[in-house]
Amino acid sequence: MDKVKAVLIGVVGGAVGGLLGIGGAIILVPMMVYYLGISQHSAHATTLAIIIPGAIFSAVVYSGFGQLDLKLSLFFAIGGMVGAYIGSSLMPKVKPYMLKRIFAVLALVIAIRMGVSL
Repeated sequence: MDKVKAVLIGVVGGAVGGLLGIGGAIILVPMMVYYLGISQHSAHATTLAIIIPGAIFSAVVYSGFGQLDLKLSLFFAIGGMVGAYIGSSLMPKVKPYMLKRIFAVLALVIAIRMGVSL
């Protein structure tokens, strides 16, 4: 694996994630698959580990700007952990091509929804 590419992909994913509050997966997964040749399943799993430090760092910065609702974050975290367990348990049962399609459809739906709400 090209370590320089991995670091650059991390920088792009982190910058976009920090700016837009998306965690960066929407950027990181396709870049890992297409530029690093990582399998779809491994890219999804790796992205989850990558997001943790970036999310913590971004949350601290946003908190400094007074934009973090810690109480609300805790409720989302509880639901998110339950959902993450369910999703990560289901992921190995999903074929790579279906995982790629589900990811693409979700990204498209979110993009359309955000674009329409302008």
